[in-house]
Amino acid sequence: MHNMPVCARVTDQGGNQMSVTRRRLLGGAATVSAASILGVNLRPAFAVTPGKPFDGQEINVLSVQASQFAAHERHSKTFTELTGIKVNYIYVPFVALRERLTAEMVGGSADFDIVTAMDVWIPPLTDSYLQPIDDLVSARGIDMADYPEPFMNAARFPGGIYGLPVRCHVQLLWYRKDLFEKAGLQPPETWEEVGTSGKAIQDQNSDVAGITIPYGQKDGQNLMVWYNFLWGAGGDLLDKDLKPVFASEAGYRATDDFTSYILKDRIVPAGAASFNEADSTTNFFQGKAAMLPVWWHVYNRLALPDTQVKREQVGFKVLPHYEGKGATTYTNAWIYGINKATKNRDAAMEFMQYICGADVEREILLNPNEHDVVCVHWQNLRDPEVNARFDGMHAIAAKALETTTNSIPNIPQFLGIVDVLSAAVSEVATGAKEIKPALDEAQQQAERIMRRG
Repeated sequence: MHNMPVCARVTDQGGNQMSVTRRRLLGGAATVSAASILGVNLRPAFAVTPGKPFDGQEINVLSVQASQFAAHERHSKTFTELTGIKVNYIYVPFVALRERLTAEMVGGSADFDIVTAMDVWIPPLTDSYLQPIDDLVSARGIDMADYPEPFMNAARFPGGIYGLPVRCHVQLLWYRKDLFEKAGLQPPETWEEVGTSGKAIQDQNSDVAGITIPYGQKDGQNLMVWYNFLWGAGGDLLDKDLKPVFASEAGYRATDDFTSYILKDRIVPAGAASFNEADSTTNFFQGKAAMLPVWWHVYNRLALPDTQVKREQVGFKVLPHYEGKGATTYTNAWIYGINKATKNRDAAMEFMQYICGADVEREILLNPNEHDVVCVHWQNLRDPEVNARFDGMHAIAAKALETTTNSIPNIPQFLGIVDVLSAAVSEVATGAKEIKPALDEAQQQAERIMRRG
């Protein structure tokens, strides 16, 4: 038994950093905590294994370009000081990352020890590229219950846990508080109220659309809001036997309601039939729409020079729902996963535990020099200081996550289903096809995809 000093920065309740020396018996837990050593009321300190057992090892991380991962790269410098493990980040734009991951998988490459992967891309990777980490999670005592279940759905498969949730997005309804106040309206609770309040605001403001939604089919972006209509109406994508079931009365109703804003109420901006998420977001923050259902990460748009609306004009809330039904929020989830071919498995997990820890996440959220809002731990979602910085947004997101039970299927075939389903919804939104034949044909194609396996 040896006492090993480990120096690290920790963050107190006020978000201030301090340097401490931590001592932990090697025969104890796998991680160290400054709070437990100092006997003070601090949140957990950065978790690393005492004694630098992986000193001199080097790991490569394949990452999508995002402010959160840039913050992780900056934190990796401290990690290297603590552990002796060198970390190299290699960035790929979002539009190219799926192809890069596929190439790495097909080639059996060992170039990267850790990769970032989005939920719908992960199932094929579990067959031959990513490895389960259940044994490492257990040995290190990582509390997986601190992750909301919708986030864990992207990492948990029949074969085990294939990564740690890291960049997960929650959908909220963003709305113009000033326009709702001017119209004497409360923000909508139901999807029906979205239509009526959007129409009322649009009638009062000729240069403002009631709502902006991505109806374009590129990369399945038109499905990201549509999923909530489907689940809210009582429908689903697949049944328990993995049979496509979205061409149902609930599916027809959901699609009718989803496209009513563009086909019937006409409360969306001109050109919305081809809008992607970026188009809709830009439209809203340029002051051209009163509402926008979108991910929480757009909060950072409030600080950009091209943003026309001011922070005090914008509010956000849990997504609307169907009358008498619970609220849903489709979550987009990314994980850090470990390559099966890595020769540095323990060092890779050492970094994943550190960088995915609630303490590092909280420091990034509270650091005035950082601006990323992503939060995947319950304790940080409900943290008073985090919510004070972001106008209570994370507590609202937590409320949405508490009631959300639906998620997209974790199967390799779902990517193909996304393609046919997004094309069908796009055809309806443009008026090219009626709802029932569009969904019926998409379901038949989905059934063929499932049979091919």
